[in-house]
Amino acid sequence: MDDYLDQEIDRLNNRSTLALKLQRGVLPYTLLLFSFAVVINSKVPISLFWASYIIGMGFSGDPLPSGMRGYQESVFMAGLGFWIFGIKDFLFSLTIILFIQLVDDYIDYHVERYVNQSNFVNYLDKVGTFLLAMLCFGIAVAINWQLAIIIIIVTPVVSFFLG
Repeated sequence: MDDYLDQEIDRLNNRSTLALKLQRGVLPYTLLLFSFAVVINSKVPISLFWASYIIGMGFSGDPLPSGMRGYQESVFMAGLGFWIFGIKDFLFSLTIILFIQLVDDYIDYHVERYVNQSNFVNYLDKVGTFLLAMLCFGIAVAINWQLAIIIIIVTPVVSFFLG
């Protein structure tokens, strides 16, 4: 989703991403891969996707097709996530995805010439971004260390093969 939304920035930086390679095909292939994950275990991939959506839309004040602004949808989805998945499991998803987003923003800040304004480093500075990332990682590990380690290992592998 991040690569799809950041296509213009990736083009400016001559980065090769799956979204740029697949163009219109990125949606069907993404849905296909997501459906495989849901077949294996529905709770984890859906919870992680909702957390990604919340974090991705959380700072947007733009009106969306739902009639709500991005941050309003994020609050609604967070409430729904905590209700459906439970506080502990959904807090895990939010913190591990926020950790990944913070690390990604930190890397993007250092490798991109055209840094996206919604990058966390622009809001929190480098030290603040690092400290928040460590806090999120600590919370995720405290809740479910096995799943946190799996996600931390799998994320760069998937990024490597898809990027």
